[in-house]
Amino acid sequence: MPDEKNTGGSFQKNEIPGMFAGPILPVMVKLSLPIFTGMMFQLLYHIVDTIWVSRIDLSDPSYVGGTGIIYPIVFFAIAIGSGILIGTSSLVARSIGEHNIEVLNRTAESGLVMSFILSVIFVAFGYAFDEEIIAVLGPTGDYYVHALEYFRYILPAAALMFMGNVLNGILQGEGLVHVVMKAMMIATITNIVLDPVFIFLLNMGVRGAAVATVIAQSIAGVYVVRFFLMKKTSVQVRWKLKNADFGIMRKIAAVGFPQTAGMITMALSFLFFNRIVVSIDPLALTAFSICGRFDQVIIFPILAISSSLITMTGQNYGRKNYSRIENIWKTGLLLSIGVVVFLSALLFVFAPKIYPFFTDVEQVVWYAVRQTRIVEFFFAFGAVSVIARAVFQAMGKPMPALCITVARLAGIAIPMAYLYVYIFDLGIYGVWFGIITGNVLAAIISILWLGGRMKRMNRVRVHEPTAQYG
Repeated sequence: MPDEKNTGGSFQKNEIPGMFAGPILPVMVKLSLPIFTGMMFQLLYHIVDTIWVSRIDLSDPSYVGGTGIIYPIVFFAIAIGSGILIGTSSLVARSIGEHNIEVLNRTAESGLVMSFILSVIFVAFGYAFDEEIIAVLGPTGDYYVHALEYFRYILPAAALMFMGNVLNGILQGEGLVHVVMKAMMIATITNIVLDPVFIFLLNMGVRGAAVATVIAQSIAGVYVVRFFLMKKTSVQVRWKLKNADFGIMRKIAAVGFPQTAGMITMALSFLFFNRIVVSIDPLALTAFSICGRFDQVIIFPILAISSSLITMTGQNYGRKNYSRIENIWKTGLLLSIGVVVFLSALLFVFAPKIYPFFTDVEQVVWYAVRQTRIVEFFFAFGAVSVIARAVFQAMGKPMPALCITVARLAGIAIPMAYLYVYIFDLGIYGVWFGIITGNVLAAIISILWLGGRMKRMNRVRVHEPTAQYG
């Protein structure tokens, strides 16, 4: 057995009971719930932040509108950060399963150096071309002024996110998701408290909202770094530049870049959907936007489950425990489908009561209720592709994950929506049917692709001796 002293502690120290043997569902739920809780806190942050900004002047929509205009840039940063997190998490999980001390000893510094370089590029470019970037987004007048103010003060948060996602990826790969959850809660609660202080007490307006976010992210980052300094993880941060390894950076990027590309594809795809919907009826676009907020109630649990699969699949893949990976995939699939069906049923029943809280326009409510009752249950098929994507990512096979995402939206859903709307003249139903078609066909592709991969792995398992670990 390899010498484990160099890892800062034994592998068994943080091994999650039931990770490599026994019932799968309890472990999956244990890993999923903290991530889901953290996501809900993030959603709360966005809601409360918007409320505080709107209170600067309720009669002037340029404050909320100006901060909202830069969302494409924020999403681009989130996409990069997500790639770093997924790439790091997958590498750590597989290395723990393999007992690969060399990789684990160099992961933290390698990831931090890579994220630091990305941070410098992103922030320097942002400040150098801030006015041009905001102008490209199209705001004018007060919308431009507030967007530029907010952008200049929120930019450091991107650097903090890139660096923080390396550490969060390590924690997720080890299965220490409760630390990630607490960090997300700290950031949210701190931001909620600081928003009124900086916005109103210090009279900073939208700049105050940005500063509050940066400080909140910094405090959450200190909490995570402190956890590493206390050496409660298998992967240690030794803060030595010589530990950085280009090969490990390349492995993180190999898994992370397709994740980033997939998220950007999703964002661009919904720009196309918005154009189709608004060409049918602007009121339908309002309903489409409202429904998108409530879709998160269903999407967040799926993402939380997929996060747990990255940890479980990655560690078992490193251990070459291929038969258990297949059971993890099936359990995650059944759990996510069950959650989608349950939540969709609730939205189906209560939709006529929910949407009138957000609009008094009857046609908007009709669109929203109709969309919920037609589309929502088909997110069960969407869950299949999300769970399959997580399994591929955990095994260090990101290209199938990217192909599935691109196929679902750009390759199937958007072309079919155009076909249904402009050829078959189905109106808004064509948009909904396009989304449904993309989810269904992507689910079939995912099952066939991943199923084939599972069969090949099991054939390899028959011919390879099982690795033994003490």
